[in-house]
Amino acid sequence: MENDTILESHNYVNEIYSIIDDVLKNKTYSNGEINKWSNIICEECMKCLYSKMLPLKYIISCYILKNSNAETSIQYSTYWGKDDRHLQICWPHDQNNCNMLCYINVYALKVSDGSVAHI
Repeated sequence: MENDTILESHNYVNEIYSIIDDVLKNKTYSNGEINKWSNIICEECMKCLYSKMLPLKYIISCYILKNSNAETSIQYSTYWGKDDRHLQICWPHDQNNCNMLCYINVYALKVSDGSVAHI
C-alpha cells in the first residue's frame, strides 16, 4: 500500500487545516504567543496522525508568520524512498484578509521492514 494512497484516503490535509483553524481562528498575531500556538498545533497534528496507526513515522514543522503583505518563501528538500511523502498545508485559505499566516510541513516516512542495513 503506497503512502500516497494512505495520505489521500485519510484526508490529512483537511484534518490538519481544521487543527490550525481551531488554534488560530479569531486570534491576533502575537510574538509572545506563537511558540505556544506552534507547539499546540504540532502536538494536535501528531495526535491526529498517530491515531491512524499507519506504518509511518512523522516529522511536523509549524511556521507562524505575521502577515505583512510581503512575499514569503519556505523551502524544503528531501531525499527518500518512493513510499515516503510530504504535505504542506497553508492557513488561512484567504491570505489577503488575515493578520497571520501558518505553514505546516508534514513528512510521512515509511517504517522500515528490517531489510535495510543498519548504520
